[in-house]
Amino acid sequence: MKKGLTLLLSLVLVLAMSVTAFAADDWVTPVQNIENWDEEVDFLVVGYGLAGAAAAVEAYDIDPNAKILVLEKMPETLAGGNSIASGQTFLVPAESAVETVKTYLYNCNLPNPIPDEYLTWLCNGFATQLPWIEYVADGVDYEAGYVGGGELKWGSMVVEFSNFEGSTFDGCSAHLRAKGATFENGGVWRCFAKAVEKRGIDVRFENPAVSLVQDPFTKEVSGVIARRADGTEYSIKSSKGVLLACGGYENNLTMQRDFHGMETVYTAGTPGNTGDGIKMLMEAGAQIWHMKNQTQSGGFWLGIKVPEYDSTFMRNFTMAGNSWIEIDSDSKRFYDEAGSYHRQHMKYMEYGRYVDLPHERALPVSLIFDEKTREAGSIGNQWLSWPTTTEGYTWSNDNLAEIEKGWIIKADTIEELAEKLGIDADKLEETLDDYNDMCDEGYDSQFHKKHEYLHPITGKGGYLVGKYYIAAYGTVGGVRINKYGEVMDANLKPIPGLYSAGSDANTIYGDSYNFTLCGNTMGFAINSGRMAGEAIADYIDENF
Repeated sequence: MKKGLTLLLSLVLVLAMSVTAFAADDWVTPVQNIENWDEEVDFLVVGYGLAGAAAAVEAYDIDPNAKILVLEKMPETLAGGNSIASGQTFLVPAESAVETVKTYLYNCNLPNPIPDEYLTWLCNGFATQLPWIEYVADGVDYEAGYVGGGELKWGSMVVEFSNFEGSTFDGCSAHLRAKGATFENGGVWRCFAKAVEKRGIDVRFENPAVSLVQDPFTKEVSGVIARRADGTEYSIKSSKGVLLACGGYENNLTMQRDFHGMETVYTAGTPGNTGDGIKMLMEAGAQIWHMKNQTQSGGFWLGIKVPEYDSTFMRNFTMAGNSWIEIDSDSKRFYDEAGSYHRQHMKYMEYGRYVDLPHERALPVSLIFDEKTREAGSIGNQWLSWPTTTEGYTWSNDNLAEIEKGWIIKADTIEELAEKLGIDADKLEETLDDYNDMCDEGYDSQFHKKHEYLHPITGKGGYLVGKYYIAAYGTVGGVRINKYGEVMDANLKPIPGLYSAGSDANTIYGDSYNFTLCGNTMGFAINSGRMAGEAIADYIDENF
């Protein structure tokens, strides 16, 4: 008897210690700590980007009687996540091209291949999604069309990594916009947001989830702790499932350092993506994978950081004028600024493999140009930058407004420019003289830039500099999910009641972000959200 009592007391102590340990964790709260739930819903969506919106729409359409709640940490004017500031296309391969696209995606991710089961449901989802998307769009007076205007253009799609098997296939890159329009910034996201609003789904802005509620023994997730705009916290029970679609962690410097080894990273997308979803998912026992990847093919874009905005202005992908170079912190050029690769993808071929451009080793990067390039067009990207697409700033075509603001550095002499940049004047002059000499000779002996791009930097109109830093547009590493959107643990078993979609749930990028499959990230957001919403709705319908 005494032995049994001792054993019982020991068990109670272990249980108490377990609960206490969980209670000490900010991202997971043990369900035993919830005496009375403040609110109960059928399906809870955390994160109001494209994935969260698609999940809510699909769940509602399958069961309009289901009580669905969407929580969003950002204010209504800044909601939408990176979906509102992306390229606004989603991939639609022809159904006959599914196997070809699978082959291409598989080869893009070597030597860390994506399992066939993921590629199968992903590519099948891409190929069959259009009728559903068109149905959703038509209900809010939106339409699918070609991103450049007009109807969808079907045909052979050639992607950047053309040496990979499967790089050419039949399909189209689709866009959503209000009927009668040619293009709409944030059109894909706005279409789904209008669909959510039309269905009367409850969306609460400035109400972030701060903790999952989980049973520490069964691992079942039954709800969340949320925080209102006034700072008060409340508990929400979700009887059929919790979906985390919080958008990644590109604006969390600690996580960027942990997973990418970056000293300093600024966001080029929404400032709201701070890794909350990933943290909660990890603490709940989710298996993470492919965490090294950003949405720039595994590398990073460049952005101009200014005090007026939290997010950067990304550099123009197609710089005109050609009288410009980039130098590193030691005043030296470090690559071919006009190489055969597409500069926006930050990849080039070396030793038979695609590798990242060396910008992260060259920081801060100074883009030096003159009057010719200034007049040729904006050095800031006009449509992908968050301050432009979401906060209403338009970069001037001649860059004069930005010079006036001090965002672009101007100097009359090399000496003055070096002083403003805090670099050695003699080294800077040597770099510019050497480059101009190579332009005169028509041969770049350093990096072999093609002669048609060799234009001297004369200093006419002054020397101008855009100072760039690493800008992470989005992360694509995340937790493993199955074809139902269920989150998998370390043993590849579903965590009961827990779902994920969008950038928190990476299932398609192993070694590189396949940027040139136009719209694959938006397509994945739609499909993974829809998949989770369908699974939840079917669960509700079958069991209640």
